Amino acid sequence: MNAMQATNLVLAKVLDLAMKHGVSHWSLSFADLQLGADYETFFYPCIKWLEAEGLIRVGSYNSSMGGLANGSVGNIALTSRGLGVLGERVEINGEHEELSSAVKKVSEGRVDYNRVLDAIGGLLGGIIKSVAS
Repeated sequence: MNAMQATNLVLAKVLDLAMKHGVSHWSLSFADLQLGADYETFFYPCIKWLEAEGLIRVGSYNSSMGGLANGSVGNIALTSRGLGVLGERVEINGEHEELSSAVKKVSEGRVDYNRVLDAIGGLLGGIIKSVAS
């Protein structure tokens, strides 16, 4: 898996957990993503990217020493923009579905990562630009 595919997998995992928790008090650590150590370097940068793009709000960053992904992120919540983006209908492999459904499938490992991850990364970027306009 290349760096962009790894990035998109981490993004999908974070977004899926944010959808499951809704607006509530919860904490996310790298271990919650259930990914191997190869993905640690993507954890905080992906969360910061989602926040910078306006898809999520983050209550606090609680990083600790001892590794790239040590610590946790508190009170992540999807923004209205994030909900809008995840509600967009997209075409992946010739099928139309909501982006939230594709994110969930990728996060749960129910689809072929190599074909869908690149689509999700590209779609997130494209939809974010169109929603911002």
